[in-house]
Amino acid sequence: MKEFALSSFSDNTVFPFHIMYDRHEDTFPIHRHLDFSELVVVMNGTATHIVDNERFTVKKGDVFVIGKETTHGFTDASAFEICNIMFRSEGTFLADMDIKKSPGFHSLFVIEPYLTTVQGFSNRLTLSPDDYLQVYELLKTMNDEYNSDRDGRITMLRSYFSMLTVILSRLNNTESDDSRRNIINVANTAAFIERHYTERLTLDELAEMSHYSARHFVRIFTETYHTTPQKYIISLRLKYACNLLRDTELSIEDAALRSGFSDGNYFSRIFKQHIGVTPKQYRKQQREI
Repeated sequence: MKEFALSSFSDNTVFPFHIMYDRHEDTFPIHRHLDFSELVVVMNGTATHIVDNERFTVKKGDVFVIGKETTHGFTDASAFEICNIMFRSEGTFLADMDIKKSPGFHSLFVIEPYLTTVQGFSNRLTLSPDDYLQVYELLKTMNDEYNSDRDGRITMLRSYFSMLTVILSRLNNTESDDSRRNIINVANTAAFIERHYTERLTLDELAEMSHYSARHFVRIFTETYHTTPQKYIISLRLKYACNLLRDTELSIEDAALRSGFSDGNYFSRIFKQHIGVTPKQYRKQQREI
């Protein structure tokens, strides 16, 4: 079985990103991604998607994300054309992207790729004809930019990929799909955290929202996001606190309270533990910069 690292396709360490159009007439061998995720848009035809020895039919308009460490390939292809966008989630989905408040984002880009590794590939976004045309035009524009040497190429590609992320997340409707209820419940909970992290959130409340026991919710969340729900909330609060300390005249105590920390001493301790300096030192450094 072949294994691919993103460096096999792109040697750009500043912008680990690659776009590729592929046409398959029969089989694309089973392979594994070592260090990147892959957004796949089926542009034409049909094929059988093989994921960990299970088989699923995919067709024009289907969109799905294959996470790193996932084994997959295609067979029985008929006029099968796909657009692959290879990327690393770290550094691509920035902390302040407000689309992360959308369940559709968490479902498509985080939870479903994780569940594919443990439960098999069973869900994907299917675009309507009009939505397909919108995505097709954007992918064509991105590919043209990717293969150019124009000034600001990387900045433009980041912008286009952010736009594509928003469009697909909006189209990934999570409101009425009972067949994906387990995914949707966790996605709704993650999006709720992104919208309400400055408020008091208890593990029991989040678990109830996800329709899992607290223990099961923590396990699924930790395996999916590679951190516990509590640490995820703290990281969001700290990023927001950094913005307040840098951009406002709020006292450190008030910045702590607005960020969701009820105790100033705890805030200062956890801030230094994660950021490396005290809140006061951070503010001074940022203003000197």
